[in-house]
Amino acid sequence: MGTFIKRNLVHKTEHEGSSTMEGMTGDNHTVDYDEVQKRETGKNTGNRCNLNMDLQVTTRTPEVAALFHLENKHHFDEFECSSDQYRKQDLFPKWHLPVKIAFALALLTFIYTFLRDVIYPFVTINENAFYKIPILVTNKVLPVVSITLLALVYLPGALAAGFQLYYGTKYKQFPQWLDKWMLSRKQFGLLSFFFATMHACYSLCYPMRRSYRYKLLNWSYQQVKQGKENAWIEHDVWRMEIYISLGILGLAMLAILAVTSVPSISHSLTWREFNFIQTNMGYLALMLCTIHALVFAWNKWIDINQFVWYTPPTFMLAVFLPIVVLLCKSALLVPCLRKRIQKIRCGWDVNTETDKTQMTSSFRYITFIFPAGLTMGPLARIGINDGQLLLGPFR
Repeated sequence: MGTFIKRNLVHKTEHEGSSTMEGMTGDNHTVDYDEVQKRETGKNTGNRCNLNMDLQVTTRTPEVAALFHLENKHHFDEFECSSDQYRKQDLFPKWHLPVKIAFALALLTFIYTFLRDVIYPFVTINENAFYKIPILVTNKVLPVVSITLLALVYLPGALAAGFQLYYGTKYKQFPQWLDKWMLSRKQFGLLSFFFATMHACYSLCYPMRRSYRYKLLNWSYQQVKQGKENAWIEHDVWRMEIYISLGILGLAMLAILAVTSVPSISHSLTWREFNFIQTNMGYLALMLCTIHALVFAWNKWIDINQFVWYTPPTFMLAVFLPIVVLLCKSALLVPCLRKRIQKIRCGWDVNTETDKTQMTSSFRYITFIFPAGLTMGPLARIGINDGQLLLGPFR
């Protein structure tokens, strides 16, 4: 069809061109070359438009029209979404429980620290300590939430191991709350890393505070007034050096755990590599963070001034759950328990083993009585008489 249109167009153009040339060379006629050029240009443009229209008509089949409609609909659906479909989509469904728990922990810890560090001095000695809220109080909340969330990552594993030891099988389904908790461990770990990173950033901002500079000047003036040439305290220096070093190592371990939990990286690891990082290095990170908090406390455990309104300081509350998790893990590393857990996770079932033992013990009460002069041949007869198994030659 396109070839036919092209031939007609060429033939029509040649015919019109020859007619025009004849008009230009005819006798007794005045030729306006500008008018002729405009006329030729208009004809050629019209022919091209007609050709394009014909080609569009010939190629616009129903299949092409349907494809064009689907393509436009695809682009429309890609950027647009109906309100009903938008409401049906859940927003971060796996993060609901971890975020709620993290928010509740942060709120409770903030209220507890606010009462101890701000309200207590205001009530007792009328000291205005509200300036501590943005940095100091917040920075006491962040490590407590971080280490608690990290302990919540590994606590369900210890509970699951105890559950399997109690029932002696891995085929019994976990309770629904424990199963949901174990499926949320990744989110708990990422939130723990987030709060730990924020804690490190807030700690680095301590020397930048104006209140810290004023206190530093006051300490210098008091030292000069007391005539002290050297304010070096050996054990305090060691405490600071050790707990900062442990904090950096713990944050580095948490960073490795967070990076390997990214799907693009976790899929490139084997199961053994992923399990080694998330289990062994995870417990190592928990242990480093716990020791970091214990070294920070140093000799404050026995300082009576730390117990404001008969309440323990926040670092004592922070290390309680991690210590429980580490003790449970240490108990599960005892050889007798460890071997039993490995057998259970490899498919060993205590119920099946009990059934086999009962079957074996029941065979002990079977008595074989052979008649005198019996010669065992290839064929024999088996019978039961008064609970005794009789074996004789087949007749």
